[in-house]
Amino acid sequence: MRHFCNRLTLRLLVGVLTAWTLLLLASGGGQAAPAMQVGSTIAVARFDAINVRSGPSTTYPVVGVLAYGQSCPVIGRDTFSGWWLLQCPSGVIGWVSPDLVNIVGDPNGVPLYTVSGPPPSQPTPTPPPPVSSWSAMYFANRDLQGSPVLVQTAPDINFNWGYGSPGPNVPVDYFSARYQRTMTIMPGYYQITLGMDDGARLFIDGQLILNDWRVGAFRQISTVRYIDGAPHTYVVEYFEDTGQAALQLSFVASAPPQPQIPTPSPGAWTVPQNQWLAQYFNNTDLAGGPVFLQYAPRGAYPLDLDWGYGSPAPNVNVDYFSARFEGVFYFDAGDYQFFARTDDGVRIYIDNLLVVDAWWDGYKEPSNIFRRLGGGNHTIRVDYYERAGTAFVRAWWQRIN
Repeated sequence: MRHFCNRLTLRLLVGVLTAWTLLLLASGGGQAAPAMQVGSTIAVARFDAINVRSGPSTTYPVVGVLAYGQSCPVIGRDTFSGWWLLQCPSGVIGWVSPDLVNIVGDPNGVPLYTVSGPPPSQPTPTPPPPVSSWSAMYFANRDLQGSPVLVQTAPDINFNWGYGSPGPNVPVDYFSARYQRTMTIMPGYYQITLGMDDGARLFIDGQLILNDWRVGAFRQISTVRYIDGAPHTYVVEYFEDTGQAALQLSFVASAPPQPQIPTPSPGAWTVPQNQWLAQYFNNTDLAGGPVFLQYAPRGAYPLDLDWGYGSPAPNVNVDYFSARFEGVFYFDAGDYQFFARTDDGVRIYIDNLLVVDAWWDGYKEPSNIFRRLGGGNHTIRVDYYERAGTAFVRAWWQRIN
């Protein structure tokens, strides 16, 4: 009986939303947006340009778009698909896929609905043909914003544009690009290498794998990952500042990575300048010796890693692991506010002085102010642990005077 009532309520809601949208378009946008209902459960967009749809599947039309980090109250969930029903402050009411948002708060109190399917007038979607090339979109800015000025396909990501551009309408400087492809690779370990001038990053199924999003001459970053032979969606994002432009991506079969254990010899692993020494532990307490070490570059945020439901390396636990990141960074003298965005626990230190302490489970965005920081180099340490579920940590700072 409850599902029947909820289904009837959802159909009425979708009908009202559709009628309201048509009236809004007919009147030139003069209608007032419905009042937002404040709830205790919030959905936060994990990516940029997330589509909000009038029903809980991709067959429904788009009624709005969420930017990265934008949050909306959750007012319902579909029992069949698991999609979330949102009511945003902008007046947009619609559904988003659970893979595209992080949920903050208790989802158990969200009302459940059963939506039978898309409107009967819509044709049944047919599976897309196998994709044998990359879908490429180019933007006339370096931030992947707005509509693409050029859309094409590419068999491989292996470009050297020099001082030119990818094509008509794309400027030679200050442009960006996004490449996407779903493909199946034979199971095994692969060394994945990303080369770029200026910045680039690689996502696999929405998980950030490689990231060097900064201005700089041509360079390469790589990692060794196990690929299970199932279809996965690969996305490469790129921006060009000025000068020469190039982008490359390669997969080369590799042996499994060996644990990198620090040796007692002096200087084997040192805290680097303007990047991170990363140490990973197969427990939540940073106890014992690390099972994996690596140097991690500084990204758009000083520290920004998102492992999703995976782990940092094949020999690191998917859940119940911890990590320590240490780097030396230059600061002008002044007061600074330090921020973190993480799931689960995080602590931030300046020269071994604790600044941010949020050492507990769950999603959080703590911050704190450190006053009268002296000018010069300072050692920043970020401690992190993952309990279960999704795993990500971001840390950054800004001068406030």
